[in-house]
Amino acid sequence: MNIFLAKLGLLIALPIFLAFQADLPRPADAEYNLGTGSQPEIAIDENGTVRIVYGVKNGDHKDLYFVSSNDGGKSFSKPDLLGNFSKMGLGMGRGPQIVTTAEYTVVTVGDHNGDLFSMRLTNADNQWSAPVKVTDTDSTAKEALSGLSAGKGNDVYTVWLDSRLGNNNLYGSLSRDGGLTWEKNQLIYQGEQKGICDCCKPTVSFDQSGSMHVMFRNKLDGARNMYLISSKDNGKHFSTAQKLGTGDFMIDGCPMDGGDLAADENGKVTTVWRRQLEVYIAEPEKPEIKLGAGRTPVILQTGKGPAIAWQKDGAIQFRSPNGQKTVSIGNGQYPKLALMADKKTSLCVFERDGQILVKPIVL
Repeated sequence: MNIFLAKLGLLIALPIFLAFQADLPRPADAEYNLGTGSQPEIAIDENGTVRIVYGVKNGDHKDLYFVSSNDGGKSFSKPDLLGNFSKMGLGMGRGPQIVTTAEYTVVTVGDHNGDLFSMRLTNADNQWSAPVKVTDTDSTAKEALSGLSAGKGNDVYTVWLDSRLGNNNLYGSLSRDGGLTWEKNQLIYQGEQKGICDCCKPTVSFDQSGSMHVMFRNKLDGARNMYLISSKDNGKHFSTAQKLGTGDFMIDGCPMDGGDLAADENGKVTTVWRRQLEVYIAEPEKPEIKLGAGRTPVILQTGKGPAIAWQKDGAIQFRSPNGQKTVSIGNGQYPKLALMADKKTSLCVFERDGQILVKPIVL
């Protein structure tokens, strides 16, 4: 009888103990596993809402998923299926993009059929619009490599590789209503020698003054160097493209690594990119500075300076905003960074063994 009562007590106590364990707070630096997926992108609005998009291979199709968090990444909503795409670009920088504006969250996705689409979430009521086509030609964006940035109000601008002139060149388009409608596609830069680098993701970023900066990998005289081009009028006119750094990346092929850029409150642009097997940081018209071995660098502008993450030997490296410390935050690839509303913490989302992880990093 005593043994029976003891076992009965254990059976009663175990669910209570497990429930208590489930309610325990997660450590501040704990990773959150979103499950199966690849090429995640992250955006955090001024209220602190975290939003992430990513792709999942599903047989012959690829699914586009969206999750959000209202508690700083400690927990996330159930994944919301936004659409199925037979040839969605996914891998090597290809994948969905996401930004938030004053009223909306905008997601763009490209496919290897050569089209670029956008969807708009109204933040106030969590309602998604139907997909709309961004490209105003058919089948000219087959590399499915694009960048996206939010400007003032509900302005968003996207850039992509486009072959409508016979080779891949740099194109862009502006939306003033959070991605619901798009202006006529614009040629930003035409490569002087049969286009620009064919498989490197272009990036775009607005600064606080409203100026827009676009970085891309060029293809000139056997070199695949990074170039910067800027606009002060939402893409109506662009400056002359300028090479970043002083060295040359001589390679007969595409490194499939587009880098990243950000601007501080004074409009100073900082870029990060790969040359050979090294990662560099550079400002326009200044010599580049080597950060170390690796690839796929990304940058996050903070009040303390730019924080940088990249992949090295299967692990994610994180460089503090003041540049004094670089640490490994664990195994993974394709990191992305976003700044939390408290301005003291960043969230890093990345891939690991076919799973998507989210990890907070105190700045």
